[in-house]
Amino acid sequence: MSARWASPSIGGTTKAALQASQGELQTVITNRSFRESYGNIGPILFWLNLNSKAEVDELFAQWKAAQAKIVSEPEDKPLKLREFMAADLDGNLIRVFYDFRGDM
Repeated sequence: MSARWASPSIGGTTKAALQASQGELQTVITNRSFRESYGNIGPILFWLNLNSKAEVDELFAQWKAAQAKIVSEPEDKPLKLREFMAADLDGNLIRVFYDFRGDM
């Protein structure tokens, strides 16, 4: 997964929007001051749906090695989801998962 600051001056603040991508997936996450200017004060929960259990485990390992705030470690859930949760510095939650119902 790669990440870069999409704009150094959105809303007159520095580092307001983080653009993260992996393969064809791309998302932009904004900081609290940027969201507040639009009336969205968060925190938010967003879901990141990956392509396999292995990708979930690999991303978890990368984030853990980078000392990300891990809320829950990867596990298979009863609804056939492999998932883990992390949080960013603003308390927003990131649910990383793979739906393996079709694998059975």
